[in-house]
Amino acid sequence: MRHDLPPDSFRAGLRAAIPIAIGYLPAAFAFGAAATGIGFGVAEVGAMSAIVFSGANQAFLLAAIPAGMAIPLMILLTGAASLRHLLYGLVLRSRIAADRTRRAVFALGLTDEVFATALAATANGWRPGGRWLIAVALTAWAAWTGGSIIGAAAGDALRQMSESAAAAMGFALPALFIGLMLGSIRREVAVPVALAAAIAALAVLTGHDKLAIPGGALACLSARWFR
Repeated sequence: MRHDLPPDSFRAGLRAAIPIAIGYLPAAFAFGAAATGIGFGVAEVGAMSAIVFSGANQAFLLAAIPAGMAIPLMILLTGAASLRHLLYGLVLRSRIAADRTRRAVFALGLTDEVFATALAATANGWRPGGRWLIAVALTAWAAWTGGSIIGAAAGDALRQMSESAAAAMGFALPALFIGLMLGSIRREVAVPVALAAAIAALAVLTGHDKLAIPGGALACLSARWFR
């Protein structure tokens, strides 16, 4: 193995995932606080983060569930938003050296940031092994889940301590949405984002609140696919 290539070890994978963990913790904390602000318990927040493990989809579910959106529609929209992960797997398939079992475990934690980290590690021709890949994915998952639980516990404690703090927590969910959007918006997605926002605003202003989320989401997805 060349000396300038990352060693294939669990410890090296942990080191490679530190930037991911640092980036995940604030967003996860905000998600946890927002979730308890609309009635989710700490255990429910932890379970959602551990199982779903997707900031965008979880933020969407926080708005969709209280709004009474139909479960099949929630599954459809979150599934459509997650289709890019299939492409991630196809890109990495020939670039990693893990066995089938470890590939399957790694796939469970293949987020955007984990994919970017793994892809960057292969730039010099190195093929990461299973221990390195699992360490990266596990660290990201632990940071997101742990940060969500801490945020939920903090939000719950603040609501019990102060009514004004509880009222302020109502803005946590919109703030989380805005943060996720601003962190990913680029010129090529500006039109779909603007279209989705316009449709959602129109639905709310005309008294059709329950149509705001699915209408905006479908408009955004359609604009991305057919532009």
